[in-house]
Amino acid sequence: MFALRQHQQHLRRFQKLCNRQHPNSSSKPSALLSSSSHLSYYDDNTSRKNQRHFSSSSPRKTFDKVLVANRGEIACRVLRTCRNLGIETVAIYSPADGPNSLHARMADECFMIGSGGSSSAADSYLRGEEVIDIALRSGAQAIHPGYGFLSENANFAKMIQQQQSSSGLTFVGPSPSAILSMGDKSHSKDIMENANVCTTPGYHGSNQDPEYLLHEAVHNVGFPLLIKATHGGGGKGMRLVHSEKDFLSALESCQREALNSFGDSNVILEKYLVDPRHVEVQIVADSHGNCLYLHERDCSLQRRHQKILEEAPASYLSSSMREQMGEMAVKAAKAVEYVNAGTVEFLYDAPSDEFYFCEMNTRLQVEHPITELITGIDLVEWQLRIAAGGALPMTQEDVPCIGHAMEARIYAENTKKGFIPAVGKVWHHSPPVKPNVGSVPVEYEDTATTKGGCVARVDTGLQANDVLTVHYDPMISKLIVHAPSRLEAITTLQKSLDKYHLAGIPNNISFLQDCLNHETFRIAGGVDTGFLEREEAYFLRKNRIGGMEDEWHVDMLEQSPLSVAIGVFGVMMKIDDRVGVAHSKGPWSNASGSWRMGGSEGRFRRHLVPLFPEGVDFSSSSSKIECASNRDGSYEISITTPAGRSVYTINGTFSPDGKMNVFVDGTKRMSFVAFTNEEEDKSSFDISLWSSSGTSSSDTYSAWNMTFRHPLPAFASSYRDSDNMLDGDATGGRKRSVKSPMPGKIIRVNAKEGDEVKDGDVLLVMEAMKMEHVVRSPLDGIVGTLELNVGDIVEDGSILAVIDDDIDSRKDDEEIESSA
Repeated sequence: MFALRQHQQHLRRFQKLCNRQHPNSSSKPSALLSSSSHLSYYDDNTSRKNQRHFSSSSPRKTFDKVLVANRGEIACRVLRTCRNLGIETVAIYSPADGPNSLHARMADECFMIGSGGSSSAADSYLRGEEVIDIALRSGAQAIHPGYGFLSENANFAKMIQQQQSSSGLTFVGPSPSAILSMGDKSHSKDIMENANVCTTPGYHGSNQDPEYLLHEAVHNVGFPLLIKATHGGGGKGMRLVHSEKDFLSALESCQREALNSFGDSNVILEKYLVDPRHVEVQIVADSHGNCLYLHERDCSLQRRHQKILEEAPASYLSSSMREQMGEMAVKAAKAVEYVNAGTVEFLYDAPSDEFYFCEMNTRLQVEHPITELITGIDLVEWQLRIAAGGALPMTQEDVPCIGHAMEARIYAENTKKGFIPAVGKVWHHSPPVKPNVGSVPVEYEDTATTKGGCVARVDTGLQANDVLTVHYDPMISKLIVHAPSRLEAITTLQKSLDKYHLAGIPNNISFLQDCLNHETFRIAGGVDTGFLEREEAYFLRKNRIGGMEDEWHVDMLEQSPLSVAIGVFGVMMKIDDRVGVAHSKGPWSNASGSWRMGGSEGRFRRHLVPLFPEGVDFSSSSSKIECASNRDGSYEISITTPAGRSVYTINGTFSPDGKMNVFVDGTKRMSFVAFTNEEEDKSSFDISLWSSSGTSSSDTYSAWNMTFRHPLPAFASSYRDSDNMLDGDATGGRKRSVKSPMPGKIIRVNAKEGDEVKDGDVLLVMEAMKMEHVVRSPLDGIVGTLELNVGDIVEDGSILAVIDDDIDSRKDDEEIESSA
């Protein structure tokens, strides 16, 4: 409760500050930011109360109507603050998102953007002129760009600026010149050096000739180094290069990705600091010359330069270092006359206790909520009030920093397949707290630390039955927590992830749990940007069995047969409920041909087989799952593995709201939350389960997912041709079908039929969800089939190429043909 009392004291102090003019401001008191800008971190009720207070004390609103030029989570986030302030809202949506998408439904009005049915970013959310036209037609007075898409597009900001004199339309963000200066990493380095801001050593000139860049890399920068798109962000257009021989291929890939993502292929080279900490400082500046830093965030836990877990503050920094970084961030912002919210990123080298300017993001960051929770400031509201001409209501020493906050990014990705983005339908989505309403108090029965005022918050643009496509970022949501201390924040985040129920699509929730459980992460400052790469073996091992991904291994039968049996029970309950025990085509009917009467007791018996990955031939193994329906309504489920046979008699109930209570062998009572897919797919059945306690026992997992074939007339034959199965041919050679790991577009083809390739050679490059993915040959051999062209769209699992390793036989054939 101490943290709560502290926060209330700061709130009262803030309200007093808002009644007096900033010492450096020439604005009238009515233009000051209101006390509603300083939120209690418990829920939006405080915001609404304070907003009413603001309305009564000031004759002037920020804007009457705002258009949000974005989609998904960030659009919903901006819409929420606008709603709290009584501002009417306008949303835009692509054909893929549609008018029933969450952000479109949250707005007062919505308009489709784009034409011809295309949902690519270029044909929808990047159409700046059309966005402005919709804003003018709808009567919007301001456009909030969110992050991504047009948020750092200087031309878009300039077009809005040009409209301001005639229509009053306002861009909620910095000036076009500031975006241009800081958006170009090469130019921003020059500006920072002139402002005496320490920058990372490297090359940021205008000469983009590949051979010249190679010369700079070898003779002036040195390896390892980073190639970075000058207009990049979000981990896109960035490559780490360790040696000269890899430089040109990495440069080509980086430039191509930069061109596709940002419309500019120019790059800079930076000396790669080995395992630094990634620390960023939130700044906010008004148009009256005032600029504040709202403390720092640590974003060191990254994979491929993409942030995964963020926290605030960076508790390992000394107070003097924290102050130095903050003041340097303010200096960087003032160097470009920055106005509105922005983030200055630094790389901190712990051994030398020095830091270097990395870049400035001229927009709201994905991870801004953790700053909101330690300061109590609604950054979106501040953005709106600053854009309307308001002045900052406090000085630097008035900015609070209370407790510790963490954010976990929940992605649709397959952690067992190298974290490739996933697409598909989300058939169940139940966050631990109500989403998009601000922070909610949480108390978990088995966690004593939550007595001190811990909260959780979920920001998302997703709802059940939404379909994730290749067109946009794979982030599902952000789970944010706040607690009095860092360790309490970790515990609160762990417990909240336990209660995050997501089914129908692979996700990284179990991976996030593994990160939080790692002993190094639990040490303040223990994690640097190289942590995940160094610990790759640990995380691969942790993710090998169980979890909520779309695949699980045969080892699960031996490690936790009861988990499998409970999954089978849930599936059979659903099947029986759907088609009935006596139905002529039901699972227990002799007439169906796939079930048989078993035993003298008149039980119906069937061998259920899960879908196993990587081409496991379950039919020829000694493992099996057998299910029998008893007359008393219970099920006898046996799990047979090489280690032995386990038999369980399971009875229970499965309610429509997902609650499943089971009795195992008549005595052991267990409770779960379970959901199955409701697709009309006769060949498979998915079930996802979560322990109601949120913790695993000695014989079950805390959460797991299973997919069963039903019925199974030819299971083995349909799964023998998998990615990792080598099929023999009549001549004794081997062939492997190289399959697409995801839906996407072919952007480069490196090989053709008849080419001789080595294991690991690049066959082609795909683009999906704005990122490039390299497809390599799985073995030495000759390309037997490759009929793809640049621009082709491929589906998940489609065959891209066939590699034949019988090179000698192929060469003999060529010699015969040539001699003939």
